[in-house]
Amino acid sequence: MKNKIKLTKRIILTFSLVLIASFCNGCGSKDTKTFREEGIEYYKSGEYDQAIQSFNKALNADKGKVGDIQLDILKYRGECELRLGRYEDAKKTYEALIIADDSKENSAYYDELKKDLDSLDEIKKAVDELEQGKYEEAYDIFDSYAKLDGSLKGKLAWFNKGVCAEYMQRYDEAYELFNQYLKVYPEDEAAMKEINFLKTR
Repeated sequence: MKNKIKLTKRIILTFSLVLIASFCNGCGSKDTKTFREEGIEYYKSGEYDQAIQSFNKALNADKGKVGDIQLDILKYRGECELRLGRYEDAKKTYEALIIADDSKENSAYYDELKKDLDSLDEIKKAVDELEQGKYEEAYDIFDSYAKLDGSLKGKLAWFNKGVCAEYMQRYDEAYELFNQYLKVYPEDEAAMKEINFLKTR
């Protein structure tokens, strides 16, 4: 019975991946790996909309195949959606990832991820406060979740806590927050841009 449920979930996921990416046109002769690399470059340069388009094309290129590379693409796409504040889209992407990867070695990570997804609503509230210029209120919410423990909510909250400190002109604090962040996430280009800006303040 469990095998049947897993198979059904995988069929649903495969259909969903095809459906999600089906709007992508002009894929030409590019393959999944090429679109993935293109998406990563957009991601690194902070062009998250373009990155999502490339990641969708990468998923479309394999017509619903589910393997390690597709799981990696979903992780990147979810990160882009989070950076754009598209929390509902990010939830769907991560939920698809959880269904797709039924490997036991990742079960603890996905259990934690499920908890993180439940916290995204609170993070969204804080982002809304930030966008309205209520920096102190947003800072306090982010501060309660900010941890460099590898969790999704911790990472997102820490980054945005640094942004709040920067907006409040607490530049030394913001610099230290992003500096600590980069020790854990050294390839985060957006954080590097923040650090470079703060060096000029």
